[in-house]
Amino acid sequence: MTEYLEEDLRGVDWFEHDLSGQRFVSCDLSRAALEEVTAVGCVFEECDLTEVRFNCSTWIDSAFLRCKLRGVSFSGARLRGCKLTGSRFEETCVLRPVTVEGGDWTYVSLRYQDLHGLDLTGVRLRDADLTGADLQEAVLRDADLGGATFHDTRLYEADLRGARLLGVDMRALELDRVRLDLAQAVQLATTHGADVDWTP
Repeated sequence: MTEYLEEDLRGVDWFEHDLSGQRFVSCDLSRAALEEVTAVGCVFEECDLTEVRFNCSTWIDSAFLRCKLRGVSFSGARLRGCKLTGSRFEETCVLRPVTVEGGDWTYVSLRYQDLHGLDLTGVRLRDADLTGADLQEAVLRDADLGGATFHDTRLYEADLRGARLLGVDMRALELDRVRLDLAQAVQLATTHGADVDWTP
């Protein structure tokens, strides 16, 4: 494994490179060109990824841990089994279309990001900050949303069936045309003071 520690890699052009197994710790990769990169088991830890272009790249079992992702573009990228734990997406980022296949996004900040229509099935989003995010028509089936913040989040026609909502303030959710399963509907009803009676 190649490891870069506190390296200044601003503006590096790694178009179509294979970054598999490489590790970057506290590095500055601002404005780097990582389009069409392929990476298995690559790790970025506490890195500055401001305005990095990840377009059409493929990341498998890779990690972006506590990174600053300001103004990045992931258009056409694929993230399979990746960790984004504690990372922050800031300013306007391009996050669609993106293919996401599972992964751990615990404590990620996606404040005011456009996630419209994304399929986030099964993604772990515990304690994520989704304040002001656009999740209209997004698929969050079986996602772990425990403790996530949904202040002013747009969820119109989102699919939340099977999602775990432990610790989520259901009263704060905008649920216009949102798809829920029966257990979630009961949870929502009891949150609003209903006494659910299962007897016929």
